[in-house]
Amino acid sequence: MSAEPSKTNAYTEIAMGAVKENVGWAVGNKQMEAEGLARKEKGNAELEAAKAEQRAIGTKDQVKGNIKEAAGNVLGNEQWQAEGKADQLKGDARKAANQ
Repeated sequence: MSAEPSKTNAYTEIAMGAVKENVGWAVGNKQMEAEGLARKEKGNAELEAAKAEQRAIGTKDQVKGNIKEAAGNVLGNEQWQAEGKADQLKGDARKAANQ
């Protein structure tokens, strides 16, 4: 596993764990079944960590957008207002995609 949580790696771990768990069950190998379950749980934990990281980035984008839009409002700068709103929407989308 890399230092950064990865959705791709997480889904791979979940799938490989499920395969190993089911093969272990099918052949009656309790150790293999348990190892598969553990790998699957490791993948689930990494997936949740990756989602949490992306939600945090989404929150950062929302805050950045709020600040930029507010500054644009105060200064009458329409470009900053638009960029701020875009950052807010980007943050909303990132958070929604990682629930």
